[in-house]
Formats: sequence, structure tokens, C-alpha cells
Amino acid sequence: MAHAPGLAFAFLTAAAFVLPHSALAQCAAPAEDGRWRNLDNGGEPFFIDVKMIGCGDESLNGALPQASHFSMRAWVKQSGGQFYKGPTVNATYRPWNRTKWLYARIPGGGYVDNVWLQAVQRDGKRELHVLIKHESLDSKPSSTSEYWFVH
Repeated sequence: MAHAPGLAFAFLTAAAFVLPHSALAQCAAPAEDGRWRNLDNGGEPFFIDVKMIGCGDESLNGALPQASHFSMRAWVKQSGGQFYKGPTVNATYRPWNRTKWLYARIPGGGYVDNVWLQAVQRDGKRELHVLIKHESLDSKPSSTSEYWFVH
């Protein structure tokens, strides 16, 4: 038993040279990951789900790693109190205002919502800052919304 720590160190050292580099890669979920609830109870969407669906650290069959992939889904509260989950769409990071924001286009009834979100520290808590441009697909006017969400 006295040699167990030395054996563990030797095993980990050997693994670093024997295992493929991708087996040692770490893939951290983005700060925006998870289900977020709108602080404005009358605001839409009521919830936003963000998920990492592929890690850019992965190298498959010796190919160069691709960028990480994310999905986004918005939930709206219907007049009867039930929640409607919108489609799951792809999301990507884009620069805006000298920072990195997660962006997705979410289709809805007569609109496409261009959703920009970023996890930030606000009043000592982690919150999600959400900016939405509601792009009209017909003669209705387009509009914008700004919300704050919490986990």
C-alpha cells in the first residue's frame, strides 16, 4: 500500500504518452449553458435552454478539431398557462460590442427572433443578458426586446 501513490503517478505519466491527445482534452460547457428563466414574468420567452452539442476539442480519426456546437430553444407561456417549446436551433458565438455573444435565429409565428445572449455577473450573481430583434416576416413592424434571465 505504501507504493500506491507512486504507482498512480507512474500510470498517469504513462497515460499522457500512450493515450491519444483527444482523450486528455477538456471540454468546458459555456457560461450560457443550461435552462434560464426570464426575470420579467410577463416577458417572452419565459425560458431559454442552451446546450453544448459538440465539443471543439474532439479530434475524430485524426481530423483537425472543429468549432464547438451549441443549440438554443425558447419556451413561451401560452394564455392557458401551459408552456410551448419552440424549435431547437443551432447557435454560434459572434462578436458584438467588443465581447462574445451566443447568437441564434429562432422562427416563430410571423417573426424570426434574432437572439443574442451573454452570461454576465450582475449584482454579484450570474445572469443572462438577452437582446432580441423580432424580425417581421410580413407587414407587421419589427421590434426589439431586452431581458435578464437567471438559472
